Amino acid sequence: MTCHSLLARATGIAFSLTLVGSLDSAAQNAPQNAPRARTPGVTYDIRVTSDPRGESPMTTMLAATSQNYAGHVMFAANRGRLDITEGGAESLFGKGDYILFDSSDLVIVRPAAQAFLALPHDVTTQGMTALEAMGVKVTIAEEKVTLDSLGPSDTVAGFPTKHYRMTTAFTMSMDAGIMQQRLATENVTDYWVAMVPGLPENPLLRANGIAGASPMTGMFKGFSLKVDSAAKRMGSSVALRTVTVSRLIDGQGANTMLEQRSDVSNIERKLVDERLLVLPASYQAKPLPGGQSQIGEDAGAKWKTLPKPRTRPRPR
Repeated sequence: MTCHSLLARATGIAFSLTLVGSLDSAAQNAPQNAPRARTPGVTYDIRVTSDPRGESPMTTMLAATSQNYAGHVMFAANRGRLDITEGGAESLFGKGDYILFDSSDLVIVRPAAQAFLALPHDVTTQGMTALEAMGVKVTIAEEKVTLDSLGPSDTVAGFPTKHYRMTTAFTMSMDAGIMQQRLATENVTDYWVAMVPGLPENPLLRANGIAGASPMTGMFKGFSLKVDSAAKRMGSSVALRTVTVSRLIDGQGANTMLEQRSDVSNIERKLVDERLLVLPASYQAKPLPGGQSQIGEDAGAKWKTLPKPRTRPRPR
């Protein structure tokens, strides 16, 4: 399952973003007076393209929110930064912005506005709760999750890969009394995965499930656990290339299809300046487009401190 639409934003975006000037100019936005700390990490480039098509009204919505961007990523101490070098996703991020992420959360940073948008991991659950508060009953059924191994495949970014194909599907019914709607969705994702030292903890490239440290809740909890269970067969590998074809059929039989592709290249092991993985202290939180208007005082707090590497117990 890759990142697209509201569901993708909740799972981190396959969720899955130009250096701001340069690393030196980006460092100028880091907390001042902080000691220069360089830690072993990995950098790479990524390109994501989306192609929505179909005859339903939802096609227009998907076209307006599709992700089409290229970016440069640095990942160290279990935290990453994705700088948008071209393109973007309308109303969320664009060239010059960057995204800070870890295994459970991400924050979109807009240096030009000295602001950031915190994206909660349970955004889908929040959306469903809001619908229920308006009297809309939402249910899902006919869940399907399968994973097929297609064997050794291409070399991607210099690494030999194995090819897997995951198929997920479910129907969603919405009942608002005088109005009912039924949607059937199917996602077929091809993964080209490899073992890359230093990257298995990177959630943007994580192939072995969608739940991670913050599993989806509410009606999607059971479905996400099924996806995780099937995807464990891919082990601790990371996805260096993905191609997802998503099909949505509404109650009138209108079809919408979205094809999304991501490709990783130029993987290098490098020392990363940890200050680039920190949100500048002066930046102010802003609400997501169409989201809540009130923001907690602690929004972005953890991003304004240096990342803490995960410690491993010493062998006895």
